[in-house]
Amino acid sequence: MPIFSCSAILFDLDGVLVDSTRSVDREWRQWAGRKGVDGDAIMAIAHGVRTVEVIRTVAPHLDAAAEAWEIEHREAGAQDGVVVMPGALELVLSIPAGRWGVVTSGSRPLATARLEYCGLPVPNVLVTSDDVKQGKPHPEPYLKGAEQLRFSPAECLVIEDAPAGIQSARAGGMKVIGLSSTYAPEKLSTADAVIRGFRELSVQARGEQLIVTTAASGRNTHLSVRRADANDRGGVVELINSAFAIEKFLEGNRTNEDEVAQRMRKGEFLLGHDESGTLVAVVYVELRGPRGYFGMLAVDPKRQGRGLGREMVAAAEAYCREKGCTAMDLTVLSLRPELPPLYRKLGYIENGIEEFRPSRPLEDSLECHCIVMSKAL
Repeated sequence: MPIFSCSAILFDLDGVLVDSTRSVDREWRQWAGRKGVDGDAIMAIAHGVRTVEVIRTVAPHLDAAAEAWEIEHREAGAQDGVVVMPGALELVLSIPAGRWGVVTSGSRPLATARLEYCGLPVPNVLVTSDDVKQGKPHPEPYLKGAEQLRFSPAECLVIEDAPAGIQSARAGGMKVIGLSSTYAPEKLSTADAVIRGFRELSVQARGEQLIVTTAASGRNTHLSVRRADANDRGGVVELINSAFAIEKFLEGNRTNEDEVAQRMRKGEFLLGHDESGTLVAVVYVELRGPRGYFGMLAVDPKRQGRGLGREMVAAAEAYCREKGCTAMDLTVLSLRPELPPLYRKLGYIENGIEEFRPSRPLEDSLECHCIVMSKAL
């Protein structure tokens, strides 16, 4: 349970206070399509880095400043899909005024629009791409944030979700808590602690100091994963059906005990239990020659947003790797557009589509297909 004492806290914005994954992915890929640039190459480097610097890397022949203005102007006016991170509002409201700020790689209009759209206060200290000559991973952004808060860098604590931001803060001499909302915990290993969500963080003001307590570290807190047996079928069915209840475009439950039993004859269900032994996550894995496959990934709806899905994907990959598989496949429904961006963050890329053959009725007038995504192991 790492505990930090500081005078002020600096937050990154996207992936920390707000979840803009869908918006960012959509705008970048639309821009890439218009400019003939590889969208996957962009998304591999875009998180935590200034727009202008991404463009200079992937499209050096373009006017980076003009293109960055176009992208961020469009983003500022299209906030569909942007939501406040769970617990973010309560956390910033618990910090005394003048003791926190935001340091973002986005422009000031974009940052302000996202904060206001999500119902978050716009802090007096807001350092944006417009305020610095060098963006993250250079230390200038966080050094400027500390300066504007009127505290030394050593007195400031940073909360970041991206390796570039962590590098920026540490280069400026600050302690960093990593938030595994965008990257897997192992990608944030240079942070001083890693959490999966703000439920694992609390702030108390004690005189001139802020005492920041982390309830868990994503680097050493893991689910206990085991293979399911026949006695687990009921629990597997209940958890999968509760997690897939979001798919209201399909009638009825996602699965039943007969289907689970049939799948267990072809593959394995991996079960994730928390510290108390409660089943909170499940994933189906199957060997298909030299390739592995996973599906039916389900996390208890009350426990979502804490990185448990990533842990189960990692467990599925490890299982297939141990069996000699050299690649991993999965399919997602086209009616779940929020899922491909999440899997891209885990290294999966789209490589085709398949016909969707539903086992239960699909809502009239809707069209749906399966998106195939793959990753080398």
